[in-house]
Amino acid sequence: TRHADLHSSISLRIRSNPSFHPPAANAPLILIGNGTGMAGLRAHLLARRQAGARRNWLLFGERTSANDLFFAEDLRALQEDGFLEHISLAFSRDAKAGEPRYVQDLLAAHAEQVRDWVAAGAALYVCGSLQGMAQGVDQQLERLLGREHLDVLLESGRYCRDVY
Repeated sequence: TRHADLHSSISLRIRSNPSFHPPAANAPLILIGNGTGMAGLRAHLLARRQAGARRNWLLFGERTSANDLFFAEDLRALQEDGFLEHISLAFSRDAKAGEPRYVQDLLAAHAEQVRDWVAAGAALYVCGSLQGMAQGVDQQLERLLGREHLDVLLESGRYCRDVY
């Protein structure tokens, strides 16, 4: 929409990603993303709530907390209802020195907890920007888990990405 004239038509298509469906309700889920990737992550959280799945952790990053925490009310409600066990946020323009600025920094800050969740069977789902975030997250996960382990998670469907 950046280049479209006001009231002009825009052609689009909806793309299916059949490998980006939530795991079984008894499996923990770590959702990682930024920006409009929140829409896909929120859809997973709502599906998990409907399935009764309570072991969910959201790591999300954007520019500012005041303007860019999409669905903040929904996230608070999911956390209060016990369907979002952890929420970790990073806002690049709000961060003070030493605080996580990006999603990949959140992963580093919670390295031990990420490893524990993965050891307990957690799936890792990444949704959002291909440039920057997705690459940074993949590199950080490789540092935390090792490339071989990450590849096993990918092959088994426990590491899924919907990035654009």
